[in-house]
Amino acid sequence: MASITKQPNGGKIIQFIGADKKRRSIRFGSIPMKTAQSIKVRVECLVSSKLSGHALDDVTAQWLTTLDELMIEKLTNAGLIEARESSTLGKMIDDFIKLRIGDVKPRTVAKYKVVKKHLLDHFGKNKPLKSLNPGEAKEWRAYLIGRGLAENSIRKLSGIAKTMFNYAIEKELLVKNPFNCLPSALVPTRDRHHYITLEDSQKILEHCPDAEWRLIYALARFGGLRTPSETFALRWQDINWSEGRFYVTSPKTERYAGKEGRIVPIFPELRSYLEQCFELAEDGAEHVIEKHRIRSENLRTTFLKIIKRAGLNTWPKPFQNLRSSRETELMERYPIQTVVAWLGNSPNVALQSYLQVRESDFESALHNAVQYTAVYTGLGSQNEKEENAESHCDAKACEDMREGAKEQNRAGRTRTCNQQIMSLLL
Repeated sequence: MASITKQPNGGKIIQFIGADKKRRSIRFGSIPMKTAQSIKVRVECLVSSKLSGHALDDVTAQWLTTLDELMIEKLTNAGLIEARESSTLGKMIDDFIKLRIGDVKPRTVAKYKVVKKHLLDHFGKNKPLKSLNPGEAKEWRAYLIGRGLAENSIRKLSGIAKTMFNYAIEKELLVKNPFNCLPSALVPTRDRHHYITLEDSQKILEHCPDAEWRLIYALARFGGLRTPSETFALRWQDINWSEGRFYVTSPKTERYAGKEGRIVPIFPELRSYLEQCFELAEDGAEHVIEKHRIRSENLRTTFLKIIKRAGLNTWPKPFQNLRSSRETELMERYPIQTVVAWLGNSPNVALQSYLQVRESDFESALHNAVQYTAVYTGLGSQNEKEENAESHCDAKACEDMREGAKEQNRAGRTRTCNQQIMSLLL
């Protein structure tokens, strides 16, 4: 059992007999007696665990995760818990990356290394983990802003940094994650939206260097595929010509159950480009895109050159806006649950990051407003007035028919009621 001793200055001392049969003390400052009693209960649980060799109860284990470094040090010096491993920022990140290699894709490892560079450039590789605090994490965010990074890029880096420091907590190198204070949820970037019209698409297709490049463009613009990941994963065996659909393997979402891939229609705008590449494919070819897949790192650069050759200005997020343009079009013709199933995202993601408001939408709204004004204010043509009058007459005729039916029903009910009353009187 542990005991509490109150000092003249208000300080508290918790004394107990440790597993080595020696009396030990933990000194605290002027804390409330209620707090001291709560700590005393946890100390007794820690001592009991040491003596029995049993695991800690859930409440005490959770309590340990909420303590600051000073309290952890007091409990460690008293022999109640094991000393935590000390580590520097550079070593922790290196250990984290080594652990994840093999579990994640090479592109993800490359992102980890980008975050590592930013963290070490700002803090230094020998920065003690335990010295990091939320204030310094916010300073790191300000450093990224000063580097000219976009808001969503900063949020992505912050999310990865959180993951790294969660690993440090799992390794018991830290008690709290100092980067939890940083926002990491992506925000919509509608200012970077650009709708690629069918006319501009035709110009681009005319300036593509070969059939494979035309198909790369068509798969993104008319099929809504992610480029290059889903485009390069597409195989000829995935194409079901007879049923007019194909299977899209999704490397980005394959780690989620049920999100490994999706079925997409062979849209009429897409079919001719698929057929042309199929005719040109060599016997035994596995992938739909063969010639250009070995230079995937230059895909964006080449695409920007094609756009310029077509006489168009380049736009932000070149391939993503092709996919965004397609989803915007499909939403006009099909229910949202159908479109997001074909495109492989969720309704929330579609609304926040993909669906666009186009110039043609404003023109359509203006045209409808003019028609409404012409018809309902009597300013329309004679034909419009006659159509409106006919519509009004039709509506009036329908209303008369409904009223007639109601009168018949009421009469029928009255006759039925009268007959029932007469039968009772007789």
